Amino acid sequence: MRAVVITDTSNRSVSIADVADPTPGDDEILVDVKACGVNFTDLLSLDGKYQNNPPPPFTPGKDASGIVAAVGANVTNYKVGDRVMAHVIHGGMAEKVVCPATLAFPLPDGVEFDAAAAMGLAYLTGYFALTRRGAMQVGEVVMINGASGGVGLASISLAKALGAKVVLAGLTTPSKGDAVKAAGADAIIDLTVDDLKDNLRGQVMVATGGRGVDLAFDLVGGDVFDATLRAIANEGRVVVSGFTSGTIPSVRTNYLLLKNISVVGSTINYYIKDASPLIGEAQAALYELLLAGKIGPNIMNRLPFDQYMDGIKMLEERKIVGKSVLVM
Repeated sequence: MRAVVITDTSNRSVSIADVADPTPGDDEILVDVKACGVNFTDLLSLDGKYQNNPPPPFTPGKDASGIVAAVGANVTNYKVGDRVMAHVIHGGMAEKVVCPATLAFPLPDGVEFDAAAAMGLAYLTGYFALTRRGAMQVGEVVMINGASGGVGLASISLAKALGAKVVLAGLTTPSKGDAVKAAGADAIIDLTVDDLKDNLRGQVMVATGGRGVDLAFDLVGGDVFDATLRAIANEGRVVVSGFTSGTIPSVRTNYLLLKNISVVGSTINYYIKDASPLIGEAQAALYELLLAGKIGPNIMNRLPFDQYMDGIKMLEERKIVGKSVLVM
C-alpha cells in the first residue's frame, strides 16, 4: 500500500512510500481509507514536536474514514464492508490503517467519508472541551480563541448548536471574519490589536454589554491567554487545548481567586488512549447534529492523497479556514 512516511523529523524528511499492508490484531480492524483529515498535530509531527510521535519512520494522520477490509479474531461488532470512522494515534494518512475496534464508529447513512474525516478530531476536540471540560450551559457567552481553524470553526458551530447565547470568535487573522460569522459567530474579537491586555477585554465588554465571557476555549496560548483571563466573568471557565502561538503561558492565580475563575485542560488524546466509551457517545451526538443540519464539516479543501504537504503547509502558513481533507 501507499502511505505518507516521516523518516526524519530533524529535516522534514517525508514522502509517500510503498509499505507493507498492516495486519489487524485480535481486537482490531483493518480499514480501507477513503478520506483522512489534515490536523495541526500533523504539522507538529513533521517537526518532531508532537508529544505522541512514535520513533521514525511513521505515518501521521489521526482521523480516517473508510470501509472495513478485515477484522481481528475477537471483533464481533464489525464485518467486512462496514463504513466506519477510525480514530488512531497515527497512521491515518495511508491507503489502509489498523484501528482498535473500540475506537472505530459506524458511519450513519447520509454521512459521507470526507465529511466524517473532516469532523473527526476537530469536532471531538471541540465537543469535549465545551461540554465535559467546560461545562457549557444554555444561554452562556462563549469565546473561541483561534476560531478560524478546524477546531475553532467546529467549536463555534457546536457552541451555537448547544445553546450558547453569544459566541465570540477570537482571530489572529481578522481577514477571516466572514468565515467565522458564517459558522455562527456573533462578533469578532481582534487578537492582533495593540495593548491586547486591555483591548481584548474592551472588545469583549462591548460585544457582551459588559457581561464578559462565561466560557473561553483557548487554542492560542501566549499573550492571548493572559488577556483572556481579564475578560472572564465571575465564576467563568477557561479551557486550554493548544498553543498555536508557540508560547505556553503561566496562570496568574490571583486572577482566578478574585473572580472564582476555573482553568482546565482538554485533550482528546486522553480519551482516545483509554478507548473511552465517551468517544462513541460524543460521535453519535455529533452525527445527530450533522444530519439535523445544525453543524457542518467545514471543508475548505479536498486534496488528492499526493498533495498531503499542501494541506500541512496551509496550516503552517495560516491560510486554512476550516479543514483540509485528503481523499484517497
